[in-house]
Amino acid sequence: MNIHFLGTGGPFGAGARFQACILVDSGDRRLLLDCGASSLIAMAQHGIDPTSIDAILVSHLHGDHFGGIPYFLLEADIGPRQGAPHAQRTGPLTIGGPPDLEARVRQASDAFFRGLGSQRFPFSVEFVSWTDRRPSRAGPAIVTPFAVPHDPASSPFALRVEFAGKVIAYSGDTSWTDSLIDVASGADVFICEAFSFDRELPIHLSFRRIAAERERLTSRRLILTHLGPEMVSKLDQIDIECAHDGLLIRL
Repeated sequence: MNIHFLGTGGPFGAGARFQACILVDSGDRRLLLDCGASSLIAMAQHGIDPTSIDAILVSHLHGDHFGGIPYFLLEADIGPRQGAPHAQRTGPLTIGGPPDLEARVRQASDAFFRGLGSQRFPFSVEFVSWTDRRPSRAGPAIVTPFAVPHDPASSPFALRVEFAGKVIAYSGDTSWTDSLIDVASGADVFICEAFSFDRELPIHLSFRRIAAERERLTSRRLILTHLGPEMVSKLDQIDIECAHDGLLIRL
């Protein structure tokens, strides 16, 4: 399995990084962990065909994590007719996320492109809603979501994803919670946000806090992402692996 970090930044573009978007590729099936507003650009830069994506798994409803979905749907529908270098999408797409994901995607779609929110596509779109600690199937994956402390209006979850014989743990955006110990337990990789270096923020994790909790996180590998300006400026002081846009790892 390959994991391709397409977007590893926060909402502000620190270090010229794209917003949250991580491709998980088993060889014959593909999914995205989050799809921030800049995700189509990141995918194009790395030659990723959007029609090859089977599912998008959304951690929470902030634009730097789900704001790319309206563009993704629009491109899937009309992109090939406007010169995109791939055939029009025909296969189904699953989009999993918080309970109000479908309504928010439709609202955002209408805000960006009037009428897109109610448009019927030539491919099926299935929305799957997360329930705290209840596994559910989303396309080719089994996802167990864990409610985490972030902006409550964004309905935040960390995700434990079982896919093609591997377990990928993903924090989404969160401050510290012992639920992350369960999310990461025994996972092949734990992809964890670290927005700040040592500042304790009420809705984000710092590198210092993650380092202090490292022994309790029993994943085989830990990779930091969603790096804010402070983290980007202090990469030489960090002794935990940090992702960068374009990083490709194999599990």
